[in-house]
Formats: sequence, structure tokens, C-alpha cells
Amino acid sequence: MKKYSHYVSKTDVEAIHQKSLEILKTVGVRFEHPKALELFKRHGCLVEDEIVYFDEQLIMDSIKQCPEVFDMYSTKGSITIGNGSRLNMPACGCVYVQDDGEIRRFRNDDTINVFKLSATSPEMNYQYMDFFPNTSGFTQDQKTFSNVGMLLKYSPQIACYDPDTFTIPHEKLFKTTVKSIEMIKQFEGVVDDNRYVNSFCVNSLSPLCYDFAPLEKMFAFCEENQPLWFTPCAMPALTGPPSVFGTLCMTNAEILAGITLAQLAQPGIPVIYGNTSSSTNLRSILLSIGAPETALMVYATVAMSDYYHIPSRTGGSLSDAKDVDFQSGSESMMMINATLEAGTDLILHACGIMGSFNIFSYEKFLLDEENISFSRRLQQGIDISDEKSCLTLIEKTGPRGSFLKGRTPKMYREEFVMPKYFNKQDPNVWQNEGSISLKELTKKAAFDRIATYQAPVITKEQAKIVAPYLPDAYKEKI
Repeated sequence: MKKYSHYVSKTDVEAIHQKSLEILKTVGVRFEHPKALELFKRHGCLVEDEIVYFDEQLIMDSIKQCPEVFDMYSTKGSITIGNGSRLNMPACGCVYVQDDGEIRRFRNDDTINVFKLSATSPEMNYQYMDFFPNTSGFTQDQKTFSNVGMLLKYSPQIACYDPDTFTIPHEKLFKTTVKSIEMIKQFEGVVDDNRYVNSFCVNSLSPLCYDFAPLEKMFAFCEENQPLWFTPCAMPALTGPPSVFGTLCMTNAEILAGITLAQLAQPGIPVIYGNTSSSTNLRSILLSIGAPETALMVYATVAMSDYYHIPSRTGGSLSDAKDVDFQSGSESMMMINATLEAGTDLILHACGIMGSFNIFSYEKFLLDEENISFSRRLQQGIDISDEKSCLTLIEKTGPRGSFLKGRTPKMYREEFVMPKYFNKQDPNVWQNEGSISLKELTKKAAFDRIATYQAPVITKEQAKIVAPYLPDAYKEKI
């Protein structure tokens, strides 16, 4: 029995599934793309204007084609997604940075620093690099593909590559997306085989809609047979119904509709079942990601992905806090513990995110790593093997004896988390050493660690492939 069953039962899962099928049959999903509509018509769906209506057989036949587990390939090290893989990705998409108590705009140097922090993290195993906010002086190719080229050249691990296509005209989206995948394949030396080298997050437009741009990029990924995530982010009482159950039913319908389209376009293509729907602060009409209802949706998302036998994606150390404070720690621990306990396969925003996805914090990145280590230890439970009973040692030590002898025992290091940053000192010692706050400590530690980053070694041929897409300031080093 999986731990999410404490919150989401088999009956709950079946109810969400059945209600979603009703929505797909009677309400339908809007697809703002002619190719999608043509595909659905060809496979017997009722299509009225841009609304597609689904029968259960087509949905379930499509789901059966999705692999339960798949591998992402890179010469820098491959990863497996599925079976509770719990892969961590860093915060991304932030507009602001929390900096010495002030919220400022994200800058190019933040793009580099956040990447370096992630690249040197013991917790991150699927890398990402944000767009550069200031692209003055960039060529058009550098504006579009800079983060793809930067990751290929500078990431020490496999990465998720997302070219900046926001300013690309609709008629060029497909070719631009294919070009980025071809660049990655060429760099990795897999031009002529079917290995998976990149993945793409397809966001539905709640309620019950997919607009043109993400669908066009999805079709490009289908053409290149590369994995897809389907991830709604509904806001209850605004872009979703005013209940957790209703929001889950509606967004599940969106996910199933998207997965069905992908399987019609490219049968057997790997997909990830994602959901980042949360709560809504109706006082401010803002998304609220650090909420108990968000945690419940995490449990339900993984439960639904298991029901359909496909990998899952949910959020990570999520918080609405605007500073690294009690709220930030409380919400983030609640969310990362729910995420790891549920067994999420792919975890975006695992470290560093707050302010409802809008703010990055260097200090919080390190503190989130600490929370992940705590939560992971909880998930491991208690080892009751004979060795760990320590019976011989207890007999040898006897009543009123001491187990403290010499160096820290290897077994202790295996059993107990030793935090790097959380303060476990005697209060007088802490005060006598300057009363250094956790924020002060982790800010210094973050930039100290950024300074340790070392670029991986790549071949001359690989360097030549990415050179046209690297901004001049970062062609040789970062």
C-alpha cells in the first residue's frame, strides 16, 4: 500500500476517473489547433467547432500505449523516469529574486548563478537553465537557443532543454522546436537512433482547453519521438471548480485528452502525468501553492498516475512566502514531504522557489536541500535488521555504560541525518560566535558553492555545434 492511500483511496481514484470520463464525453475539451482537430476527427471523435468529445474506449486505448518507465539519454549520464524515481529539478521561471530583504528583478547573472547552484547540488539530478531576461546584443538564434546551447556546454548532468519561443511566430514554432531537438541529438551523437534526449511540458489552459503554441511544440516533439509532460495548473474558484474533487476531475480530463492526442500523433510516445493545480487566494486572486490543498492534489496526482500506469510529475518545495521565514519553511516542508511521500517521479521546483512561483531565493535553495534530506530520511523508515538492533554492542556496553567511543560510527552516519545549515548548537555557543542567522549563513554558503562550479569537458566537435547559440559573454566560460 502506497503512502498516498492515507489521503486518496482507491474509491477516490475511481471516482475522479469516472467523473473525468463524463466531462470528456459531455463537456469536451477545446483544441485550438487544426491538426489536432483533424486527428481527432480521423479517429472517430465528435468535433464541434473546436470542441472535441471523447468516448472511454479511445481514452483507455491511448493510455495503454504509454510506457510505465522510460530512460532519458545523455553522454553525461542517463536517468530513468518512473517507478518512484523522485528526480529533482531546480526552481525555474522566476521573475524576481529575494535579495537582502528586497525583491528585485531577475538578471542575467542570476540565470548563471542559479544554474551553477543547481549544477553543484547534491540533490539535483535533472538540470535546467532559465532564459536570459536581458538579450540585448544577442542574435536571434542566441535569443532563442541560448539556454539550450549553454546547458549542452556547461551542464555536468543530463538536462531538460527549453528554447525561448515566446516571440517566435506561430508558423515558425514547429521548425524552431525541431531544430532544438536536432541540435541536442547531434551533440549527444544520437542523430540516427530513437533514444530520448529531451522532454517538454505541455500546459493545458484551464478550464478544458489547449491553445495553439503548446500544441504546435507538442507535435514537434511527437515528430521527433521525445517525451511529453501534461500539466494543468488550475486555480479553484477561478479557472477551476471551487472544490478539490471538482478541480481534480476537471484537470484529469484535460490530462487524459492531451495524452490521447499525443498517442494519436505518435503511438507509444512516453508521457508524464503532471498536475500543479493548487489553491487560490480569493482576497488577492492569486495562485496559492503553499497550501494543504496543494499537498492533497500532489497525493491525488501520483495516485492517478499509478492508476493509469504512467510516470508522475508534481511540484516540490513550494511556498507563497516573500521572504525566507517561518512561512517559507513551513509551507516548503509540507510540500516537499508530500511530494516525496507520494513517490512523485519528476519534481520540478524542488529547491529555491517561493512567492507563488515568481521569486527565487539563494538561501532557500540550500534550506530546501536540507528539507529534502530530512523528508527522504522519513520515507526510508526504520531498518529493523539484526545488524541494526545492535544487540551485541548493547550487551558489551551494559547498564550505565557509554556508547560514545572515538570517531562517529559508520552506522550512525548511515542512520541519522547530519544537517549542514540548520542550527543544532548550544544557544550560548551560537550567541558567543556572533548569533549568525540562518539567512546569513546560507547566503554566504550559496555563493561560496557557486564559486566551486567547474564546467564539464566537452569535445571540439560538441563545442562547434553549440558555439553559434552561446551569447558572446559566455562562449568560453561562465
